[in-house]
Amino acid sequence: MTRLRALRNPWTVGLLGVLALALGLRLWGVRYGLPLAYNLDERSHFVPRAVEFFQSDSLNPHYQLNPSGLIEWIAAALAITHPHGVVKTWNTDPADVWTVARVASALLSTSAIAFIYAAGVRLFDRRAGLVAAALLATSFLPVHYAHLALNDAPSLAPSALALFAIAGVLRFGRARDYALAGFALGLAIGFKYNAAYLLAALLIAAALRASGRFSEIGGDGRRRLTPALSGLALAGAALVAGFLITDPYSLLDLDRFRADLKHLSDYTKGGLLLGETQRSGYVYYLWSIGWGLGIVPAVLTVAGGVRLLLRDRLTALVLIPGPLVFLAYIGTQERHFARYVMPLFPVFCLLAAAGAVWLGSWLAGRFGWDGRRAAVLGVAVAVIACAQGLVYSVHNDIVLTRQDTRDATRAWMVDHIPAGTRILVEPLVPQEWYRDGGLPVADRSQENFRWTRFIRTRADIARLARRHPGSRKNADFANYEYTLFPGLFDYYRRRGVCWIVSGSGQSGRAFNNPSRVPEAIRYYRQLPREAELRYSVSPFGRAGSGPEHPFQYDHTVDYYGLEYERPGPVMNVYRVRNCTPGKGAIAR
Repeated sequence: MTRLRALRNPWTVGLLGVLALALGLRLWGVRYGLPLAYNLDERSHFVPRAVEFFQSDSLNPHYQLNPSGLIEWIAAALAITHPHGVVKTWNTDPADVWTVARVASALLSTSAIAFIYAAGVRLFDRRAGLVAAALLATSFLPVHYAHLALNDAPSLAPSALALFAIAGVLRFGRARDYALAGFALGLAIGFKYNAAYLLAALLIAAALRASGRFSEIGGDGRRRLTPALSGLALAGAALVAGFLITDPYSLLDLDRFRADLKHLSDYTKGGLLLGETQRSGYVYYLWSIGWGLGIVPAVLTVAGGVRLLLRDRLTALVLIPGPLVFLAYIGTQERHFARYVMPLFPVFCLLAAAGAVWLGSWLAGRFGWDGRRAAVLGVAVAVIACAQGLVYSVHNDIVLTRQDTRDATRAWMVDHIPAGTRILVEPLVPQEWYRDGGLPVADRSQENFRWTRFIRTRADIARLARRHPGSRKNADFANYEYTLFPGLFDYYRRRGVCWIVSGSGQSGRAFNNPSRVPEAIRYYRQLPREAELRYSVSPFGRAGSGPEHPFQYDHTVDYYGLEYERPGPVMNVYRVRNCTPGKGAIAR
């Protein structure tokens, strides 16, 4: 009977509704692109290493650029769904493995909504808890990245749980609050290193307990300080335990841990990537919050923060400093991606919820409303706050259910380009794209590729470099544009490379920064004169619609704009004129 009464509670019903909405938004379109994972980070960092656990019978990921929490989570999901056949399924039906990994990511991401509700209730009240949950459920960035087997969205779950426990430290100061706060924070860092900014909130909450602001003990400072210090010691031990559970080889393989952290630090300081047009990290992340969280929620976040500073400074001291320091740090970096700011979203949702509740109460008082009309007004404020995220998340989910332009291009090529033909495809697709069924590729082998993937020989690189020094660079995603110059077309003809597959995921990077790669611009302008366009497909609708070379590091992979009709870049397939097709690989 008690459970039935709880289910009839409007707050419980509201939370369950928000959770259902959140899960639906995160699972809708979860199989997009499969069996191919087109997101470079998704296919590089987590799922293959989770599968490797079953291939090598070792839990050492031999990798620390990201902590291994998500790798372990995915491996656990695969062990449950495929107790005796993970490797076999990976080699024969990789889409099934990717689906399990993405669903596991979506489920963990959805649990963050329940934890942020609990944190909101503990810090403020049930109204704020439900608004915070609704904001996190519908904000665009958490929804989109929950579709992927990446650690950005799943790490929000232990972060939100840590905020719930830190609120307990602030309000009650019990040993179990310290222990849970430390353990949850350790788990969060074990999923994504930058969740460590929440350590500031824990330390400040403990300091406030020690100051006596929430103490019922009395005036003896030592009697207040001792529980806070012992609580922090307990939290520290729990944090280490939580982190080592999720990333044990950070300690067991300490040399790799140090080396990969240095590599990660060097990468973020490595200068603007080709194709980036915004030099200020601060401007970039403010812009990212405006669409990734939403304009109204961003305004409410500021309003909620100001309101807390005026009326509840202790809570403000716990919630606000950490995010400010975090923003100050990432704003100084030279490589910017919107998902880098997403660890702040649980705190932002709490502040925005406080702002929304205050605004609703103020408006109700202004109009002299109370009771049911005030409640309706509160719901209206919450709906308006969630509207932007919900509209763009639903649109993005619809886009993700449609065929990717790279899949459409491949389907056309299967019908029009004979198997074995030597082709050049810009770095837009994974190696598995060349194999029917998207089956995994061992090392750099081209075994069972439908077409021969053309790769420059060392001798050719040396000869080309005499004409264009950029040819010495690796023709990978980051450097491909530097290798291009108009003289390549004669080289292609000599090597029997008569088909060129080009896409805006590469050309757009050049056209965003033409002064950095002037030879690449000349190459692309020469391309229509040297080759005949045989096939074109656009993510914006019919071929030729939308910009010719669209590129932006976030929106090229998250399809935020309402102009998108399908995922993927603009793709073009060219047939080089006066060219005799070659077959097979060129001897090195």
